[in-house]
Amino acid sequence: MFTNNISDYKLNSTIKTGKFGTLYKANYLNKNKCVVIKKISVEQQADKLAMICEDVLKFRQFKHKNINTILHCFVYKNYVYIVFPFMCFGDCQTLLENVFTSGFQGFPEILIALIFKDIMCALMYIHSHHFVHGSLRAKNILLDNNKAVLSNFRDSRSFIKQGKRDKVLYGSTVGKKENLNWTAPEILYQNLYGYTEKSDLYSIGITSFEMANGFQPFMDSELTFMCTEKIRGNLPSLLDKSSQGSTSIHYSRDPVPGAMHNQRTFSDDFHQYIEICLNKNPTCRWSAQKLMTHSFFKQCRNSCISDQIKVLSFEFQRCIYVKDEPVRSANVNVKHSDDVKWSF
Repeated sequence: MFTNNISDYKLNSTIKTGKFGTLYKANYLNKNKCVVIKKISVEQQADKLAMICEDVLKFRQFKHKNINTILHCFVYKNYVYIVFPFMCFGDCQTLLENVFTSGFQGFPEILIALIFKDIMCALMYIHSHHFVHGSLRAKNILLDNNKAVLSNFRDSRSFIKQGKRDKVLYGSTVGKKENLNWTAPEILYQNLYGYTEKSDLYSIGITSFEMANGFQPFMDSELTFMCTEKIRGNLPSLLDKSSQGSTSIHYSRDPVPGAMHNQRTFSDDFHQYIEICLNKNPTCRWSAQKLMTHSFFKQCRNSCISDQIKVLSFEFQRCIYVKDEPVRSANVNVKHSDDVKWSF
């Protein structure tokens, strides 16, 4: 469907510049299709190129409607071009920072449930292929008018080694500071018991908290304190009327949103769903397949993401998309757009 000729693609605007390359919103002229293109220079250190190849291979291993896919990949001159689908609302972390600053408002539970129903389907698929995602968070969940997709498999790991499946994994991305708030306690332990795909379900619980409350737990805490609280099993709680006067861990960015949080009520099903995901003991944590049967997801039966976006259309219109502007020359300092962020 896609060609290897860069002249068939119009790079409209810069979305983001990362350590490996630049992300553009683009049009595929032959089909008049909006896409995202990641442009990576091949003139990099060998270890960085190896990481890029590994990322592409990991993406290629998965094919599921709720997993971000590589549509095409080709080399032109000194650059590698990777083509992705365009997700019009970007990632959920951007929506939380710029639109739903106190969590997904209006119909918070049903929209969160619909998003995580899609992500749970993606997790079931990944786990059935004996992989752990390893860095599940709002930043790595992309959203458009119809669905949510899981992205960024840079930290994913496989149980399959030399043709055999290991029961547990050892080692982790624990050294990556940016992922620690979502990391499961069994990974922080770094002991001989290792960890399984249940670690992704803990990250699901933290991300659900993040999207409901509008901020990530432990965000203003010292890393040592955060690790200690997780290992002790002290759980963050959803902020609603039931949390007034509670001694549960909130760790809000500031006290201002508190009044707004105290005006809403989350269902008992949502509270229970969070508690199951954040159980300190991974053997007591439900699998992705079992979580899909939880009563929290019953509210998804007669609705879909597109319905809720229509209801919340005013709020979503506040999310300013990257406008089509000519891409500046490579020898000029590019002013990057922060309106829509992506994570690959």
